[in-house]
Amino acid sequence: MKLRILTEADCRSVLDMADAIDIQGEAFTLLASGRSVDGLRSFATSDEPPGVAIFNPCFLKNGGGYGIKVVSDFYDNTKRGVPRMSALVALFNGETGAPHTVMEAGYLTDLRTGAGTALAARYLARKDSKVMTIIGGGRVATNQVEALATALDLTTVLVSSRTRSRAEVMIDRLRRIGGRIPADMRYVESAAEAVGAADVVVAATTSEDPVVQGRWLKPGTFVASCGAYEPTSREVDSEVMRRITCGVIDSRSDCLAHAGDFVIAAKEGIIDLEKVPEIADLVGGRAEGRKSANEITFYKSIGVPIQDLVTAQHIEKRARDRNIGVMVDIGGDHD
Repeated sequence: MKLRILTEADCRSVLDMADAIDIQGEAFTLLASGRSVDGLRSFATSDEPPGVAIFNPCFLKNGGGYGIKVVSDFYDNTKRGVPRMSALVALFNGETGAPHTVMEAGYLTDLRTGAGTALAARYLARKDSKVMTIIGGGRVATNQVEALATALDLTTVLVSSRTRSRAEVMIDRLRRIGGRIPADMRYVESAAEAVGAADVVVAATTSEDPVVQGRWLKPGTFVASCGAYEPTSREVDSEVMRRITCGVIDSRSDCLAHAGDFVIAAKEGIIDLEKVPEIADLVGGRAEGRKSANEITFYKSIGVPIQDLVTAQHIEKRARDRNIGVMVDIGGDHD
């Protein structure tokens, strides 16, 4: 039995952010059509050392293949001099169940997380959006800027982070990426000032408490939250949820159980969870996105396993077509 091994460099060489945005549309279309089995995500936590392992499986019906992404988030890794998060995806044949590809999945996660927000922006952001504020200074924040700059004609990126040094490291990283990322990127000490000046606001933090307040938002803003994923944590306050006219989630089965932004607002009677559309509803035309220039819109994502699977399948196909990766004979061919 042959297994293809793909490194981060291999994955980067075959798929970029622009293509990844379109691929998310394909993934959410599959989800909306009922061609995938979802809601299978599970977590295993560790107290010592502190961390969590997240298992994201996805199965496409009718032999479409299946896969699983395993993410390790170990909070003390920075003290050890190693990355806090790491991930792998394993892909399996949908007809036989045989494994055929294993790939590094940190880059894949960056792509699909940023691309998912950019896809939502097609429906929820104003087409003339120019100024983006990113709250956060880590890896997730970086991919959000790259994705939104790919999808929109941004001229300015304002960065609000816990420390100026962290923000400046991210700005340097973004400048090295280049492409459509605007030259005008700068740290803004006041989160209220940064949010108030923006057409697009993205929160990408690990904060348990709101980092975006509704009173800061100007009319017409698109807000996205892609950080907090516990029912008791949230990145936007209740006033944001009161002011939005269109709030969208990535997955009803996952988001409404784990996204405190919606869970807390529902408990406060601000929103009705039964009326919250998924992004698949926007892609499939069953729900409307932005209707006017002055609306405040909101997108909450915690990541849907089908995004991982479909993105990984595209990476694998391109790598196979170009003969990229290392082939390993793992045996297991006997009856």
